[in-house]
Amino acid sequence: MVRFILRGMTHPLEHELHSGVITVGRNPANEMIIADSSVSSVHAEITVDPEGPTVSVRDLQSTNGTFIDSSPIEASVLRPGQTLQLGAVELRLDSETYEIRIPAAAAPVPAQPSGIAEVLSDGSAACSRNPALPATHEAELGCMAVVKCPGVFNAASLRVVKLSGGNAGVLLFCPDCNTRCRPIPGVGEKAKKKGLLSRFTQTVHLGWKKKK
Repeated sequence: MVRFILRGMTHPLEHELHSGVITVGRNPANEMIIADSSVSSVHAEITVDPEGPTVSVRDLQSTNGTFIDSSPIEASVLRPGQTLQLGAVELRLDSETYEIRIPAAAAPVPAQPSGIAEVLSDGSAACSRNPALPATHEAELGCMAVVKCPGVFNAASLRVVKLSGGNAGVLLFCPDCNTRCRPIPGVGEKAKKKGLLSRFTQTVHLGWKKKK
């Protein structure tokens, strides 16, 4: 695309021309104001056709006239590099070519899974976040993350929310998707039975030693 700029040669002036009609003159009502006594109140009309792209100038019966490269005009095309004179004020038309580029959208980064389904040596499920620990809890509604994990966790890997009041306790949530988690049915009972069996075996062993 091309944009046109009028730059002052005898006056410190710079004005970028937009598409459509622009009036030029000394009167503050003009879009392009030139505060010089030789310029009429409404001196000229500049039209930018973006399809050309071209710039045309029309004199609006100014007192001191409108000139392009020192030639008086009533209406004419103004080309880049030419001089537009309004009264005693000289302006040069410059053009700049630019390109509008829309940056490509960054590729979405896929979400990483919270863990991989693994099994411990005793055949029990491993924690999705820390496979070295046994899974003791599961997500009530399944994993809600973009890339779902097995949804089973060790209590030590969960986010804990403490309750207050008469029903004091804790709630456990997945640290990735914030799904509420509950104990896996049967897992707690197995751990308790295993603990009781170990204590019973130890008691018997100690008793046998005393008798000996």
